[in-house]
Amino acid sequence: MKRLAIFLSTFITLHCANADLLTDCMTKISNDPNFSNTMTSEIFPNASELSQEYATQRKNKIMGLIASEFIIHCMENIDTHVKCANGKVWYTRDGKTYAFQFKMPELFQYTDIPVGIMIYNKTNLNIGEVITLSDIPKLYWPTECSDHVIWDNLNNKAAVNVAGQKVFSQYGGSDNEFFLDFEEGNNRRAFPGLVLMDKTSSSSEAIVSFTNFYTAVNSAEQFATALNGTSCSNDNLAVYVVGLDVKPLSTKDKTGWGIVASVVGGSAAVVGVSSALAAAGATSGLLTAAAVSGTVPVVGWIVAGVLGATATVISLVPTEIRDIQQVMVLDGPYIIK
Repeated sequence: MKRLAIFLSTFITLHCANADLLTDCMTKISNDPNFSNTMTSEIFPNASELSQEYATQRKNKIMGLIASEFIIHCMENIDTHVKCANGKVWYTRDGKTYAFQFKMPELFQYTDIPVGIMIYNKTNLNIGEVITLSDIPKLYWPTECSDHVIWDNLNNKAAVNVAGQKVFSQYGGSDNEFFLDFEEGNNRRAFPGLVLMDKTSSSSEAIVSFTNFYTAVNSAEQFATALNGTSCSNDNLAVYVVGLDVKPLSTKDKTGWGIVASVVGGSAAVVGVSSALAAAGATSGLLTAAAVSGTVPVVGWIVAGVLGATATVISLVPTEIRDIQQVMVLDGPYIIK
C-alpha cells in the first residue's frame, strides 16, 4: 500500500508530551466512516489521484472537517492536545493512504468553543468539572489582587489589572482595565472570578473570552505567569480556562453538563460529562455527547451539520456581560506562585 504525505501547513516536528493520547485521537478521526465518506463525497468527489496542490486548494474544507471530527472524538483530552505541536490523520482511497499533516495550533482556528479565564481558590480541579454559582458564596482574593467592589474607579495598581493590561491585547491591553467579577449580591456581572474588561472612559464591560481554545490557553498561561509574585500569590489561587456556555445534557434531570462547541461553518453541538459513565465505573472527564448512551443534548447532536464544510464563522462568545450560572473547567490549573 502506498503512503503519501500531504502537508496542510508548514510542519515542524516538536516533542509532544502526550503523544499517545494525540495518536489515539488522530486514529479515531481517521477510522471514522464519516471522515472518509465526507472526504470522498464532498472534498475530493472527482479526484482519481490526490496531489499536494489539489489538497492545498481545499485546505479550509479539510481542516474544517478534521476540526469537527476532533470535537466529536477528542474533547476529553483537549487540555493535553492543545499543547502538542503537530497532528496527522489518514485517508485511504484507491489503494493509497494519504497522511494529512498540520499544526495543532492551526486546527483550533477552525473550532468555536466559547471560553473565558477564571481565577479560583481550588488548585486541583480536572477537565470537565463544573463550578456553579452556588459554589462561590463570597470572594476569595485580597483587594490588592483585584477589587472587591467598584465605587468610582478600579484600582489601577491591583495585580489582576496590571497583569491583564500586559496580556490581554485583544481587549485593549493598557488602554482598558481588568478585574475579577464579584459574587452574587455584590453587583455580579456574569460569574464570580471571571476576568472582565472595563473599557476606559466608558460604562462598557465585557467578559475576557475567546473562541480559539489555543489562544485562550496561551493567554491563561501568560496571565498566571504575570501574577506570580504579586498580591494574588500565596492565597491558594489558580488560573483556569473555563467553558462559558454550559448546559445540562438532559432537560429532564441534570445527569451531566456539557459545553456548546462548533466548527467554523458547522452547527453547534453540546459536548460534556455524563454521570451515567461515572456510574458505570468510568473516570470523570470531558466526553462527547455522541458517545453517551441515552443522552439527548439540549441543542441536538447534528452530525450532518457539524461535518459541513463551509466558511461562515459562527460566533458563540458573549461580547456583552450576561448571567452565567455555571462554568466548566477545560484547562489548568496554572497555580499563581
